[in-house]
Amino acid sequence: MAIREVQKAVRRHLKTASPDLPTAQENIPFEPPATMYQRLQFVVSRPTDPTYGTYFYRENIEAQVFIVDQLDIGMDAVITRAELVRDLFNKGLTLEEGGVRMHVLRTPQIAGAVVAADRVIVPVLIAITAEVYE
Repeated sequence: MAIREVQKAVRRHLKTASPDLPTAQENIPFEPPATMYQRLQFVVSRPTDPTYGTYFYRENIEAQVFIVDQLDIGMDAVITRAELVRDLFNKGLTLEEGGVRMHVLRTPQIAGAVVAADRVIVPVLIAITAEVYE
């Protein structure tokens, strides 16, 4: 259940960004607006077992927030939003959801811009480590 708790916490925390943007979620229908929006997805990596035994491990999850904007209007707005998301999930942030504590241990990466169809996309990659006690 830790993976779902991380996802809930990230979604909840992302909603606190101001201004709140329409957000496409994984496997949920979404009609992209003509203006800026963001897409959220998660990549779950292999857990870490720092101790011998079955009662503790760490989930390693990357939250990927793709900031999507119009083409041919410059990069200021999309980079500003990417930096806002990076600052929102700053290194040292701790979140809790459903008894699962999670940490951002590295500064999120703002990856290079990509053009896809009629949009520019700037990914913000957020590495999250969740402590799981069973």
